[in-house]
Order: sequence, then C-alpha cells, then structure tokens
Amino acid sequence: MAMSEISRCTYHVFLSFRGEDTRKSFTDHLYTALVHLGIQTFRDDEEIERGNNIKDEIEKAILHHSKISIVVFSKNYAASTWCLNELVMILEHKKSAKHIVLPVFYDVDPSQVKNQTGSYAEAFTQHEQNFESMVQRWRNALKEVADIGGMVLQDRHESQFIQDIVKEVQNKLHLISLYVPPYLVGIDSLVTQINQWLEQDGVNKVGIATICGIGGIGKTTIAKVVYNQNIPRFESFSFLAHVRETSQDCNGLVRLQRQLISDILKGKSHKIYNIDNGINKIKEIVCCRRVLLVLDDVDELEKIRKLMGTQIPFHPGSKIIITSRNRCLLNAHFISQMFELEASTNCGGLSKLFEVKELASSESLQLFNWYAFGHNSVPESSMAYARSLVKHCGGLPLALQVLGSSLSSKSVSSWKSALEKLEEIPDSKIQEILRISYDSLEDDHDKNLFLDIVCLFIEKDRDYTTTILDGCDYYTTIGIENLVGRSLLIINEKNKLMMHQMIRDMGREIIRQESSDIGKRSRLWHKNAFDVIREKIGSRTVKCLTLDLKGLLEDKAKRTNTTLHFPKHSKSQFLMSNDVDMETQAFAKMKRLKLLQLDYVRLKGDFKDFPKRLRWLRWHGFCMQSFPVDFDINELVVLDMRNSKLKQVRKDTECLPNLKILNLNHSHSLLKTPSFSGLPSLEKLMLKDCINLVEVDQSIGELKMLTFLNLKDCISLRKLPRTIGSLISLEELILSGCSRLDDVPRELHNMESLKVLNLDETAIYQSRLGLQWLLLKRSKGLGFSWASLPGFLVKLSLERCKLSNDVMPNDLCNLASLKSLNVSRDPIHYLPESLKNLTKLDELLLTSCTELEMIPKLPVLLNGFQCKFIFEDNPPFQGPGIILPFFFFCTRCDIFGCEKLTEVEDLFKLEPIENFEAEEIRRLFHVDSINRNRLQLYSYLTDSIMLATPQVLQECGLTSTFVVGSEVPIGFKHRTHEHRISFFLPTPSHPDEKIHRFSLCVVFSLASDQMLDLLPSAHIFNETKMIMQRYRSSFIGIHETNDNTMLWLIHWPVTDCQFEGGDLVSCMVVPIRLSIRKFGVTYETEHNIRYEYGLSHFSTGMSRLQIIIF
Repeated sequence: MAMSEISRCTYHVFLSFRGEDTRKSFTDHLYTALVHLGIQTFRDDEEIERGNNIKDEIEKAILHHSKISIVVFSKNYAASTWCLNELVMILEHKKSAKHIVLPVFYDVDPSQVKNQTGSYAEAFTQHEQNFESMVQRWRNALKEVADIGGMVLQDRHESQFIQDIVKEVQNKLHLISLYVPPYLVGIDSLVTQINQWLEQDGVNKVGIATICGIGGIGKTTIAKVVYNQNIPRFESFSFLAHVRETSQDCNGLVRLQRQLISDILKGKSHKIYNIDNGINKIKEIVCCRRVLLVLDDVDELEKIRKLMGTQIPFHPGSKIIITSRNRCLLNAHFISQMFELEASTNCGGLSKLFEVKELASSESLQLFNWYAFGHNSVPESSMAYARSLVKHCGGLPLALQVLGSSLSSKSVSSWKSALEKLEEIPDSKIQEILRISYDSLEDDHDKNLFLDIVCLFIEKDRDYTTTILDGCDYYTTIGIENLVGRSLLIINEKNKLMMHQMIRDMGREIIRQESSDIGKRSRLWHKNAFDVIREKIGSRTVKCLTLDLKGLLEDKAKRTNTTLHFPKHSKSQFLMSNDVDMETQAFAKMKRLKLLQLDYVRLKGDFKDFPKRLRWLRWHGFCMQSFPVDFDINELVVLDMRNSKLKQVRKDTECLPNLKILNLNHSHSLLKTPSFSGLPSLEKLMLKDCINLVEVDQSIGELKMLTFLNLKDCISLRKLPRTIGSLISLEELILSGCSRLDDVPRELHNMESLKVLNLDETAIYQSRLGLQWLLLKRSKGLGFSWASLPGFLVKLSLERCKLSNDVMPNDLCNLASLKSLNVSRDPIHYLPESLKNLTKLDELLLTSCTELEMIPKLPVLLNGFQCKFIFEDNPPFQGPGIILPFFFFCTRCDIFGCEKLTEVEDLFKLEPIENFEAEEIRRLFHVDSINRNRLQLYSYLTDSIMLATPQVLQECGLTSTFVVGSEVPIGFKHRTHEHRISFFLPTPSHPDEKIHRFSLCVVFSLASDQMLDLLPSAHIFNETKMIMQRYRSSFIGIHETNDNTMLWLIHWPVTDCQFEGGDLVSCMVVPIRLSIRKFGVTYETEHNIRYEYGLSHFSTGMSRLQIIIF
C-alpha cells in the first residue's frame, strides 16, 4: 500500500476491544505505541463525538476511514453484544474491501474463541436466552476470525508483545514511520508542545527548533515520535540520524546528503560527487516543496553548514528540528545564515528551544518496570531494590532502560549485587552514551574544569566556585557557560551548580580509568582519598583531594546498619577521639595539589613537606588552636575553617596576598580576629557564631576589597573598631544576634557602598550612646531622625531589636535607596508617615509586631495594599472579578501575627462603633442600643484571633457586619433558605432612578475550629449583562461562646448602569459548605434610599443584638 493511499484514510487502524477488560491497561498501551509511530488509530472512547449516533460512527470508522482492524480478544470479550456486533461488521467489510483484520489474543487461547469454551461459553449461554436470533452469526464470526491466525500473548512480556504487534501493523500498511520503543513514559506533554509549534503558521513560515538535553534523556525518541506523527502533513520529509557520528566517517557528509536528497525526492537516486555538489542539489530541491527535516545528534553548527551550506531557500511552511546536547546551538546569527532574507524574515519568532527534562520518580519507576518485568508492577520482593535503582538513575530514560533490561528475569540476590556494583562502577553502556558530551568539549581546559566540579563543587554557589577556580588558573565563567551549553551542568534558581547523578558518575568514572593505582589518579574523593592518605601512596599526579571523615564514617555506619551516637559536646570531638589520626607525610609527594578538603581529619607531624600550591583549603573541625608555623599556605585563595578549635588564626597573615574568602564560622574558641594588614585581596569575611569573639582587629579598615562581613551571633562582641567605616567596598554587614553589641561607630554612615545592614537582636536600641550617630538631633515632638544612616542602604533589618516608637524615627527620608525593611517582632505601635517617601521600597516585613495598630500609606511599589480586581484569563462575564484586599496575594509585605492591627491606610480601617462618625452607620445600627459583649474575630490578613467589642470595618468601599441573631431583618425583600437567591429588578418609577446599593444578610452557623479553613465571600451576578462582582471579607466573626447563629450583613455600593430595571440578578454566598440557615437581599435606588435593615426592623426575638460591623 503506497503512502499516498494511506494518507487518504482518516485512520490507519481501528481498535476493537472489550473496554472493561483492557481499556486502561493493554489496549491503552497498544494505542499509545501505535500513535507514537504516527499510525492514526481509532478507538471509540476517544474518537466519537457522543452527540452522534455511535453505531453509525463505528460503521464509518470501519468501512470508510481505516485500513486495518485490530481485534483484541480478552476474557470477557464475548460478554459484550456491542463487541460481537462490531466483529460481524468488521468481517463483512473484510469480504467486500481490502480491509485487513489482525486478531490479538490477550490472556485467551484462540481455541477458546473459536469453539466458545470457558468464559466464552458462559457468555453465549446468556446470549441464547436474550438474543437467540443473533447467536449463530456471532458464533460464525468468532470461528472465522480465530481461523485467520493472529498474535497470541501466551507467556511473553506485554512490552515485547506490543512491540511485535506494532511491527506487524507497520509491515501490513507499508508505512515509512521510524521505530520507537513500545513503552514511552513522560513525553506526551513535550510532544504536544512541539506539535503545536509545528502547526503555528505552518503553511506560511519556515521554522527551526532544537530539542536539547543530556545524553540518554530521550531527545531522539521524542524527535522520532514527532516525525512519525507529522509526516503526512508535509510533501517531503527526512530524518537524518547520528549526524555527529556519521559526519566523522570518510565521506560521511556525502552519505547524509544522498539520504536527504533521496528522502525528499521519495526514493529517486541522484549522484553526488562531493559536498559542494550535494549542497547545490539540496538547495535546488527544498525550495519547491514543504519539507519536514530532522537532524539528529548535532554537536556543532559547522556540521549543518557543511551538510547544507548557508542561505538555504526552504519553501514556506518547512520545519527543521535538530536534536543536540548543546543547548546554545541555535542563535540569531546562525538562523540568518541558514535562511535567505525572505525565509529568514518569515522565520522570525519560530526559532524554538525545547528542553527535555528528567522523568519524575513515578514515571521512572513505571518505565523501569516495563523493561524489567514487562508490565507496570513490581514484585514485593524486588520493590526496595527497584526503588533504589530508579533513584540511582535520576530520571534518565536510557539508564532505566539499560538497567531494567539487564535485570529482567534475574533473582533478588542479583538485583542486590547489581545495586552494590553500580554504586562503585557505573554501567558501561550508559557511560558510553554520556561520555559523548564530555568528549565533545573543545579543549582540555573545559574537560579539567568539568572534572574538578564533579569532585568538589556540585551544589556549591556559582560565584564561590568561580572565585576558587579562577585562582587555579581557569577561565571559569566561560568554562561554566560551555558546560551548561553541553548539558553537562545546570545552574539552578539559587545560583548553585547542579549536575545529573549519572553525569557525575560518568565524570568520576573518567577519573577512575586514569589508573588502576588510586594514588596516581588526578582527583581523589571519599574512601579512595582516605585510603591514599592512610597508606601514604599519593603522587605528583594528584591535583584535587576531598575527604569528609564525618560523612565517611556516617556512610559506613549506614551501610552496616549501625548508628553513630555522637556525644553532646560535638561530632568533631567524637571523631578526633577515635582512631582516625593520619600523618602529614602522606601529602609529601602531592606537589601539584591545589584543591584540598580535610573535614574532621586530624593530622600528626610537621607541615614542612605539605603541598605549597594550595588554592582552596577546606578543613572543617580543624583541631589545633593555631596554625602550625611551618604550614605554608601563601597561594591560598579561599580558606574555610568552619567549626575549628582555633583561638587565633596566625600572626603572619601578610603571607596571604591572594586570599579572597576567609570563613571561620562556628569557631567557638576564637577570641580575636587575625591582623588583616596582610590580606589586601580579601573580599568576604565570615565569623558567624564565634561566640567567644570579643575583638575585631583595628586593621580591618585596610580591607579595601571587602564586600561582605558576617558577624552574626557573636554574642561576646561589644563593639566594632571605628576603622570599619573605612571599608569603602563593603556592601553587606550582618550584625544580627550580637546581643551585647550596644555601640556602632558613627563612621558607618561614610560607607557609601553599604547596601544591606542587619542589626537584628542587637542591644543598640538600649543605648543612647550607641544611637547618637543615628540621630541628627532630638527634636521636640518629632521623635528621632535616622538621617545619618548610610544613604545607599538597600536592605535594613532591625528584627527583635525591641524598637518602640520612642526610637522609631518619623524621618526616613535619607534612606531613599531602601528596598527592604524588616522590623519584625519589635514592639512598635505604628509606622512613620515618612515611609511613603521610600519610593523604592518593595519589601516590608512586620511579622509578629504584636503591638502594631496602624500602617500608613505605603510607597508606590507597595501600593498594592488596596482593594484589587482579580480577573480570570477568559471570564465568561464582564466587569470586575473579585473585590479583594491585595494582602491576600502579597508576598512582599508580611503582617502575620500583627494581632492588634486595626488600620492599613487605603485598605481597611477597624474601629469601635461608638467612635464611628458616619451618620449613616449611626442611623442604621442605633449605636446606643448595641450590646458591648465581645466576639471572636479572626483576621485573614494577620492570621490571628482576637476578642473585641463591636467594631466597624470599612474595606474596599464596602461595609460589612457580623451580628448575633437568627432572623433576616423584615426590610429584606428577597429571602431563601439556600446559599443562592435570584430575582428580577423592577422597572424604575423615575427615569433617573438608579440602583445605588445592595444589602445582603446571611444567617449562618460556624464552629470556631472552622474559622481558619473558610474564606467567606459573597457574589452579585447580573445574569442579563453578564457582570459579576465578588467580595471576600478579610475578617470573620462568631460569638465568644460559639453557641449562637450569626448574621453577616454587607452593604455594597454599585455604580451606574451596572444594574437596571428588568435585569436578572443572582446573589450567592460561598463556600457552600458554610452552614447557611437563611439568606436575604434588598437594594436601594439613588433617589429613594431606604434603610430597611436598621435595628428598628429586627424582630422582637433579637432585642439583645451584638453587632460587629466590618
């Protein structure tokens, strides 16, 4: 059958099956496998529009729209009269047309179908009672189809069985689709995206796209699926596989050109004598037909240029898909070179990058199961090992396929052994594929950079890593970009270097293969590093060594199912008390060692022969009280001594001219910082949690390059040297938790580079002396001014400083650059009005300011603290969506725990009803008669509950109220016992009479433990004009004793023309699960405002009302 004939059919295959038996299992997998090969397949649960006559649709699909029927016989197939009638129809069509029938026997024997035995006999016993006239036709059809000979599952795995069926279908249809594995998991979403891209202006524009990702991630498979599904839409098509590999062979590019030309010309041969001749012919034939071209596994642009040249005149509507490990392959310059001017113009916006991600854990397990067991389930005995193996694969389809297939039919002991081996030696087949990316790196520089990152810097900060490796004579910035481009490295949203586990294993395997003698390898880690040091077998080859002894012991304990019980004093002391001593002499031969990690390692001996070319030294848990005099670390760029026992660093710091980062965090014995006079290059100094540090050396002022200083939780530190004001490059100063620090040098205001100042939990607020540098003068009635704070501050944190309004200034105008202000957990009552002048402020943290009562008008970037209309993407109605305080959405202003907050200017204002001056409210509620007992009020804005007497809340232009009561007031015109009420608005008596306001009253009950789960909202919907307004209250209130029903009253103004006479209006309350007892609505006009819901209209049974008006 020719391809053109096939393409005229709506479907290639019609699937007949018993839905209850196989719809969600075997048939679904078979359908997916067929579709992925571009075989258009009909199944009634997807293809039929249920409004049509189903029988007619089935008949059309069989008689006119498909070339082959696959009939899946399962255990209960014969129980369905629908299936039997369908089978009769299929066989009749087989006789009258060239229709192919392929029987598939799934968990039934052909003889059972032919002779109607077993479950088929039981079904026909029932049919003979109800469908006597049809029984013989059905029996004949079953006998006939069984004699055709089909495909039988028997004891085969379902995956292999489906693969065989698909091949048989391809053979019978003579399709030109490419083979893809029968079980494809987790690709549908990306395939859909690519298909949508192909359809985008498909007839008119040329498009080019890259499918990128690491080796083995499934790029080629996805490209094949897309190719198979779309070839009928193009006049010509070609899939050039293995471009990278083939182009390296002798005459490889010419062979690719010949295949491309032959595919486009549909098999017509054409002699190609050389590359240039091929380029000319390709340009000649692609200009006159819409082409789908896939270039698989392209590693560099030059291969494409050599294959097809430049300025290729692709016909409008042509699409080119490239699979590559290089995500940076396509760029604007390349596209302009590839296309002629007109085509290039048409290509605008159609250049696309599709990145293939790792499978999710559930998808990984599913794919692994298919290859290991032939179905999507795991025997209980293998479950633990299967999950461990899947986790090891990290969502990489190639690894899941290789490992699953290799363990198929193996014993549990074999699985355990395989897992143990994998942790030491990666699978060679997987490594061979992954290593292609490494080998494609252009030079040894990038390869060595990759191997160093593999050993030391995965999950480390990019900037930190760059500082270290720049010091090792790498060009780190461009090198990292190259590794990211080759899909060997990922930079996550936190700027950390991330790497797929299998890529990491590949890198370590490259190092392992350098030598069978571990001491002669270039990089050593963990157990190998431990062995080399203990056995003193290191050599000049070693450039990088990392050993975390604590981690190594913990890992060993985990493997032997034992638990390390660390004493309370510290883990490092526990480790040092054990037999883990090593000798410095072990490093004597490692002359080229530059990167060294020795966490919790104790060395004995002198350091005269210790490596002298170190650039990075990380030694957590360093057990000495000072550096040995003969320890030569002149070339260090980074020194990381966290959790050390150092009392002093060293006196001769002048010998560290290249040091950029010094980290002494958690060094609890450190009393004084070193002299900084010999550290001219220092950029970051970390002294966090040095709890006995009492003095920072005066020489700190000489650190002209210092940008970051962290003294957090140095609880013994009482003052800072005045020379700190000389740190002209300092951008971030962290003094949080320095609880005894009561004096800050006034020179701090000279630091024009300072952007972040954290003074959380310091004692500065207690000392007028410490604050005087902050104060210009003490002005009568004006409070304090902080005009002397560094004017370029971007972030200021004063959390837990016990700031009250006595020391909270009214004038913040000097902080014009401030973007973030944190005064959380301070006992302030209000914020200064000058806050609104901080026009760059976009973060305000007020968490648990339990005394805060009022927030003034806020700066422009925070002026979202107002009522906000939220629209749906495609609302079915006009007008505003939700009238809702912006606080519900804002993540840049935190007011949780501000339990006394009663006002946010322009958002809401909560005040006692007797203080509310609006005459309207006083008339409405007869203020003098209101019961003053308290109610429980829960605020969704602050996430807090308070007890309060009746209050008034104005919010978003609305006034709402919670009232203890059980009846809707008399004046409410429309009433119901449901959560929704509908009515028509009457024709106005006067032409200018407009609806001015609606009033809603809801009688409900609610338990106090439900308040936190509900966000009550009311809706008014003009069904005639399709206008919806919604309001969500930021408060909810119930009776203090929780033994009464409540009334929720809302007074809701509306604008002109939104509601007119004759309109159908619906009002409703959500959530529906709120226990609604009664619901009433009334409305007022602009010329006839009636206060029908006043207290005078409440029933006599409500004489003792408690009202809280919001």
